[in-house]
Amino acid sequence: MNTFTESLGLALRMIVGADVELLQIVRLSLQVSSLACLFGAAIGLVLGAWLAVARFRGLGVAVWALNTALAMPAVVTGLVVYLLLSRAGPLGAFGILFTPGAMVVAQTLLVVPLIAALARRLVVDSMQEGGDQLRSLGAAPLTSALLMLVHERFALLTIMLTAFGRAISEVGTVMIVGGNIAGVTRVMTTAIALETTKGDLPLALALGIVLLAVVGALNLGIDALRIAGSRSLRDESGPTEHVPSLEPLPRRPASPPLPLITLRGATVRFGTVTALRDVALTLHRGERLALVGANGSGKTTLLRLLHGLLPDTGDCQRLPLQPEGRRPVAAMLFQRPFLLRLSVRRNVLIGLWLRGVPRGEREARCSGALRRVGLSALSARPARALSGGQQQRLALARAWALAPDILYLDEPTASLDPSAKNEVEALIAEIAASGVTLVISTHNLGQAKRLATRVAYLEGGRLVVDLPVARYFTDVLPPEAARFLKGELPWI
Repeated sequence: MNTFTESLGLALRMIVGADVELLQIVRLSLQVSSLACLFGAAIGLVLGAWLAVARFRGLGVAVWALNTALAMPAVVTGLVVYLLLSRAGPLGAFGILFTPGAMVVAQTLLVVPLIAALARRLVVDSMQEGGDQLRSLGAAPLTSALLMLVHERFALLTIMLTAFGRAISEVGTVMIVGGNIAGVTRVMTTAIALETTKGDLPLALALGIVLLAVVGALNLGIDALRIAGSRSLRDESGPTEHVPSLEPLPRRPASPPLPLITLRGATVRFGTVTALRDVALTLHRGERLALVGANGSGKTTLLRLLHGLLPDTGDCQRLPLQPEGRRPVAAMLFQRPFLLRLSVRRNVLIGLWLRGVPRGEREARCSGALRRVGLSALSARPARALSGGQQQRLALARAWALAPDILYLDEPTASLDPSAKNEVEALIAEIAASGVTLVISTHNLGQAKRLATRVAYLEGGRLVVDLPVARYFTDVLPPEAARFLKGELPWI
């Protein structure tokens, strides 16, 4: 029997027999590394989320410093902690050097840059998909970033596994600040290093096997959670629900067509590209304004500008409602709705929470909005398990629940099949009939004719035509607008 085979057999017997020294070392390792990851997550996730959305002079330097700390050798971190905690150091009075507490501090400093850097990258990528939509719901930048971490929680688990693996496998740092004192600060990695140099291979092998088993078990657990989450998203079995025939919404009191928003000389640039050029427009209360034009004409840019999601170089005034005297409540339905990886119900409730709706009102508003769009029976289902039409109806319910005075819609039916398109149009018409002011961007002139009272045609970022809907389809239009009309509705 060779030395390796004999040592391996002894190691397995130590594991099966629950050797006291082995268990003590494993227990301390798990305690120290778990606490370090807990503290590291509390600091690193908030730091990473904040750096993803913060805008201040020196942000680039801060990100550089974070990435430098991420690449810093672990023994340097151990040396810094040793100098801080030593008797002559600024924190020496705490007397925690060569204790498990010092090891927790050192491992926390090791994992904070890792967690923060990966969380920041995760949030930056996620915000490109749904950042504007969370802003539209009223989320502050840091709140949006933290919601993105909840949204990407399975990826977040992978980050935490990586951090735990770095913490529990570290040797140099914990050796420096812990001293590898038997029965006090000896953990798996330091014990493996020490016992191997002493020639005690059975204990070193046993600890190595346990260390691999711990990391492997955590990895399997995360994979199981990810698979379970994927299955729930693929599982579209269960009840489905069609949009019911509903009684009309209560119509808001009629009011004179007073202006809500006025634009003068509005220009929006993205770098060297001018997306809107010197636009003048007034939006009145109770109007249903359709923004039409080809792709790239500036419809979505103008819609986002009206909603306050984009700055411009002109004069944009948002006026209070009259006679109420308050700012109008605005909501927006995007072409591709961003839904958090939560249930249907929670997606609506989060929108209400972000807008500051009192807790006692949220459930009633949520239930009423889901009922009106025909999704109340699916309220517990994962939002991303819904069909495309159902997801758009959910996004409409999320906006509707806010009781908006102005509703912005960005090509709300562009990616839907005819049946889903008819359902969403019927819901939009019902909202309009209740007196809500609508602004809808579309390249579908038939939809504009059905839903709007006024049509504005854009081309190349310029507002070319702005007419009541009846006149738009009967008057003589400028050549560019006439060509677009003829191309979309050739029988006219």
